[in-house]
Amino acid sequence: MRVSELGFGGHEYRRWLNTYHFPEDFDREEFLKTQPERNGFVERAIDSGVNFFDTTLREEAESLGSSLKFLGRRRDVHVAAMIVFPFRKMDEGLRTEWRDVIVDGVEDRLRTLQTDYIDIFNIHMPEDHYSSDKLKTALGVLEEFREQGKIGWIGASSHELGFLAELIRRYDCFDSIMVRYNFHLQEAEKVIFPLTKALEVGVVIMKPFSWPHYGIPFMRFGPSEGEEDSSKPAQHSLRWILRASEAGTVVSGMNNLDELEMNVDAVEKEGEVDEAILDRYLGAAQSPAAKDVLVEMLSEPAIDLRNYARRALASFPE
Repeated sequence: MRVSELGFGGHEYRRWLNTYHFPEDFDREEFLKTQPERNGFVERAIDSGVNFFDTTLREEAESLGSSLKFLGRRRDVHVAAMIVFPFRKMDEGLRTEWRDVIVDGVEDRLRTLQTDYIDIFNIHMPEDHYSSDKLKTALGVLEEFREQGKIGWIGASSHELGFLAELIRRYDCFDSIMVRYNFHLQEAEKVIFPLTKALEVGVVIMKPFSWPHYGIPFMRFGPSEGEEDSSKPAQHSLRWILRASEAGTVVSGMNNLDELEMNVDAVEKEGEVDEAILDRYLGAAQSPAAKDVLVEMLSEPAIDLRNYARRALASFPE
C-alpha cells in the first residue's frame, strides 16, 4: 500500500462539534450542519495528494464516510479504522461474547464509513485490559474479515511503545502500527523502529504537534521573538519526523484549510529542519511562563483545548 507522507488525522472534528472524548453532550444537529464544510476540506486534502485517512472515534468515521460517498472518492484513498478500547469492552461481558465485540465493532465501522472494505483495521490500545486470549480472539476475527475482503491489513494503535514492541517480538501479528513520535517524544527510534524495519511493519505517526503537553499543539507556546514570519514551527516538526525512514505517513489533525496548506507545503517542499526552533518552543512550553498560556486556554472556544489545558495545569510543576 503506497501512502502519502502527509496523512489526515481524525481528531480535527473536535473543532467542529462536541465529541465523545469529553463530557459535553454530543450535538448531532450541529454535526450534520457542518458536514458540507468538512466535505470541502476532505476534497481539498485529496486533491492536494493526501491519500491516507485515519479515524478513531465513531463520528470521525461517520463524517469521513459521508464525505467520501458525497465526493465519490472512496477508491482514491486508504482508510484506517478501529474499535476504541476493544479489550476493555470484552471485559464488560462474558468470555463467550468476546468474539461478538470484534465482529460487531468491525461491522459497525463498515456501516459508519459507508464502505465495503477498510484498508487497515487497528487494535486500539492493546495494552488496556490486555490478555493473550483476548488478542488471539481479536486477531482471529480480523483475519476472517481479511479473508472476506472486508479488511486489507491488521494494525495496532498504542501509546505504550515497550508493550507494543513486546507483542511484535512475540507474535509478529501486525502489518502496521500507529505510534507517537515527535521532537519531544523520540522513544520510538530505539524501542520500536528497529523492529518495524526488521519485520517490515508499516508505521503511521500520530501526535506530530501534541508535545510536550498531551493534546495541545506546541506552537501555542510561541513564537519566539523575531520568528513570527519565518519559522513555521509546524513545518519543521513535520519535516523532523519525516527524516526517519521508518515513518510511512504522519496523520495530523487539521482544523482549517490554512493548516492543511501549510502541512502540504512542508511535505512537498521538504527543506531544512531547524532543530533550534523546535528546541526553543519546547523550552517555552516547559517554562514557568507556559502556565499563563495554559490558564488562557481555559477560556478557549475549542472543547478539547479547554480540557487538555485543565489536565496540563493539574500536572504542571509548582
